[in-house]
Amino acid sequence: MLFLAVLLPGVGVFAGGDFAITSFSPGGVIRWADGLTNGICTLSHAASPGGPWVPELNAFTTGATGAIAATLPITNHAYFRLLLRDVPANDGGFTNLTLAYGILETLAGRGLVGTDGVNNWTNTFEGGRATNAELSRPHNAMGDDAGNYYIVDKDSQSVLKVTPDGNIHTAAGSHTLGNNGDGPAPATNLHMSSPNGLWVRGDGTFYILDKDNGKIRKVDTNGVMTTMFTVSGGNISQGRGLWVSADESLVYFCAGTRVRKWTLTGGVTNVATGFLELGNLAVASDGSLYVTDRVGNLVYLVADDGSADKTIIAGTGGTSGGGDGSAALDTAFYGVRGIWFLPTGGYLLATHEGSKVWYVDAADTVHLFVDGVHNAHTGDGAWFHSAGQKISEPRAVTMDSRGNILITDNDTGYLRRIRFLPVAP
Repeated sequence: MLFLAVLLPGVGVFAGGDFAITSFSPGGVIRWADGLTNGICTLSHAASPGGPWVPELNAFTTGATGAIAATLPITNHAYFRLLLRDVPANDGGFTNLTLAYGILETLAGRGLVGTDGVNNWTNTFEGGRATNAELSRPHNAMGDDAGNYYIVDKDSQSVLKVTPDGNIHTAAGSHTLGNNGDGPAPATNLHMSSPNGLWVRGDGTFYILDKDNGKIRKVDTNGVMTTMFTVSGGNISQGRGLWVSADESLVYFCAGTRVRKWTLTGGVTNVATGFLELGNLAVASDGSLYVTDRVGNLVYLVADDGSADKTIIAGTGGTSGGGDGSAALDTAFYGVRGIWFLPTGGYLLATHEGSKVWYVDAADTVHLFVDGVHNAHTGDGAWFHSAGQKISEPRAVTMDSRGNILITDNDTGYLRRIRFLPVAP
């Protein structure tokens, strides 16, 4: 068997530098040098140098050196190719970003019932196809390193788990509204009340903002739930966004008009106040804290230094205007909820009322990433950025460890995914 890694001239979008493969291990790990700090590397394979080349894997590049693991065939020989795309803060960079993503698909939900406050879950959904299950106002979704996806499903009082085989399971909550203890106990034995925030680790540990019970819950890899802390008063009014540090010593969460935090030493305190009604939050790679104000139609950088300072970074406060090619501060993000940072320096915003996902590059220029309109649900199996309105009222946008983008879509309840893989070689 013969396996070769090659760089063919003229096949990449990146035009400069001396990007080169430096090694190819017997196990299929390909290493490179002189790469990009804000790029995307695509691994493709073929039976001969002339192709056809089949894209196999994408990876963000955040340094000059890096590695990617190829899947080696059991028999015969193969060639492997690396293409490096630059993602600078301009129109060309946005084009390269969209070309690195491919198919839009529905992972969960069937969208038949969209009534607020109604629990649509039935026992017949348990263990069945996730696309045959009815979701109940899902508010966020995240993935672990094993390819499982977790959905905080507010009105079914649960967190649901979609496994790599496409089936759905209850991961936390009993589907019964209530408050029957703090654990430790099997997560599916404890009741919750309008869970509305979610944070997931790579190993499958996840955390829940149990809104009306005023609790932040933890579910470990054995499926055991405990309560990390309870907010005084037993309610997190309009609680949504949630983030937990790796050592569990710091928790950020949204509570209506306030960004709050919990620490091991200080308990629950306010970070910043005076918002209209918060949507979600994100912590960038440098530790900076960002929140969306869904009623104020604004995105803020929030200082966690005791100053309670908040700086608007995106939005006009209005409901229309700006958009593609405009500055983030000159664009209206109507009902902005979701926010997620990409390794390339930009970030995604999901607008609930506007029914769109936007990309804001590192120069604060706005680009339409996924188009949508109220009650749209189209585009499955097609390139995500093709013409057409595909999504409706997204509540959150996140990214899994593989780079796939997850959109918690529509009041009627869907989880959508955009594959981090080119739609064509």
